[in-house]
Amino acid sequence: MRSTNGRNNILRSARDTFAAKGFDGASIRDIAQAAGLSLSALYYYFPSKQEALYELVHTAYTWYSEHSRAVIAEVGDDPTEQLTVAVRYLSRYRMENVSVSTVLLRDTERLTGDNATRVKELQREARDIMGDIVQSGIDAGTFDVDSAQLVTRAIHSICNSLSLWYRPSGDLTPDVIERDFTQYSLRILGLDPSTEELDGLMALPINQAGMLDFISDDAQR
Repeated sequence: MRSTNGRNNILRSARDTFAAKGFDGASIRDIAQAAGLSLSALYYYFPSKQEALYELVHTAYTWYSEHSRAVIAEVGDDPTEQLTVAVRYLSRYRMENVSVSTVLLRDTERLTGDNATRVKELQREARDIMGDIVQSGIDAGTFDVDSAQLVTRAIHSICNSLSLWYRPSGDLTPDVIERDFTQYSLRILGLDPSTEELDGLMALPINQAGMLDFISDDAQR
């Protein structure tokens, strides 16, 4: 489906409806009402709420993987720098997209058939972005851990938890969370950078466009 303002409006409505009611509690009519459309108009885009969920999840993972790879490519080959920007981007992605992250972590398992198969592959690709960095750091002797897979899951778990508790109105700012989560992740890998070293890692560039709400009308692809 083409990326248009109308499409994004429907995806935002699907995101908000699923986040509020869950996949099982939501109906295609709820999504249509949230989007300000008739059922027949919504059916032009999605024949069912299963397809609406798939398109939302597919778009979210595709956006994440595309921008995460771009962010990592900007810092060269050093595993510590790559890991830093990967963690920072994942943290920001979760904070900028709390509602869709809730849907991803809670409702993706409701996908069935080919939709489920395709999304499982996207999930694997997304995990491998971080996992490949961890493995390269282990191979280079930079990271002092035994299992790249286990460490990758631990780092993802830390960042994914933001969808459970982070709110923009809270006391912790995104900058503080991003810095602390980076430090926690590096410590898991056997590194403990000094304040000055951490300052340098936090100054590494990250494409700000990739931190936008991925279905905002001004999101750049």
